[in-house]
Formats: sequence, C-alpha cells, structure tokens
Amino acid sequence: MVATAQTAMAQWQRIEALVQAWLGERQQLLHLLATVRSACAHPQPSNVITERVQQFCEVLMDYISAGYFEIYRELAREARCFKRDNPALTHSIMQRLDSSTDEALAFNDDFDGEASIAMRYHQLVSRLNTLQEKMEERFALEDQLIVSIHQRDVPERTLIH
Repeated sequence: MVATAQTAMAQWQRIEALVQAWLGERQQLLHLLATVRSACAHPQPSNVITERVQQFCEVLMDYISAGYFEIYRELAREARCFKRDNPALTHSIMQRLDSSTDEALAFNDDFDGEASIAMRYHQLVSRLNTLQEKMEERFALEDQLIVSIHQRDVPERTLIH
C-alpha cells in the first residue's frame, strides 16, 4: 500500500506542478492584457502596440493550447485514477469552454500581424473587452475543474496516514 500511496502522491505532485505553471501563465496573460489596454489608452507608437498585441496573442495561444492538450487531459486522467470522475460535470465544463476558445482563436486570427493590427486597430479595445469577458468565464470554469478533480482530496491526506 505504501508504494501505491507514494505513486499516487508523486502523480498528484506532477500534476500540481503542471497546474501551477499553467496558472502562472494565466497571470502572465492577464498582465499582458493590462499592458495592451494601457498602450491603447495612452497614445503609443504603432510598433509598441503591435509588439504588445503580438506578445499577448502568443501567450494567449500558448495558454489555450496548454489547457486543451495538456492540463485538461492530465486532470481527466487524474479523475479516472483517483476515482473522482464526474463525466457530466467535466463534459459540461468542456463544452462551455468552447465559447472562449472560439473567441481567443478569432482574436488571434484578426490581430496576428502588424498589417492586421493596423487595419483593425479601431476594433482592438472592443475586441479586448469581449475577449476579457470570455476569458474570465473560462478561468472560473477551469478553476471549477481544478477544484472538483485535483484539489478535492490530496493523496497524502487520503492514502499515506
């Protein structure tokens, strides 16, 4: 039983490290969003705004990709492994995440380069507002997923003592 408890704890710690790194990326994303908003609110040379928007888009795509292709899969695996699987809740959350994913992908497509940014600059603040709303919903859903699966019972509390 000790080997199983140690294995479970090691797996939980690995996923915890992934989740914490991902949440750190979320903080970077929010910081960059504030930076882009600030650049739009205070006249900046176009190259500064372009650089900030492109950096924001890069982190946005990294964050969305890490969620879908790494974090959500690891959480689903953890749910099955520790018998915390709630397919209805997980499915519901995943479906609701699609809206913010679509908005993030559309934003990235529309503001993916200097020419695109210049052409759509007049839409930037409005699109940032819409994206921010969608991302706030996404963050709440992701947090719900993390709490319902990963932070429900830490293995050392349930297996090692």
